[in-house]
Amino acid sequence: MARYFIFCMDGEHILDQFDFEADDDAEALALLRLRREKVECDLWCGDRLVATIPKGTNPSRVDRQASG
Repeated sequence: MARYFIFCMDGEHILDQFDFEADDDAEALALLRLRREKVECDLWCGDRLVATIPKGTNPSRVDRQASG
């Protein structure tokens, strides 16, 4: 399992943040599927940005960032 972190920001201010565990990126996005944030959020695994979730979007439908 990996530890994931989500940061929901309004400009430069963190409005909400939390962490959780998931087996992989797809599971992490699926676990967030019921959340509909009112601001853009970034999903991180360690120092790797997994996805940016636009406000009001179902996270399970978000494309993951290209690894590189």
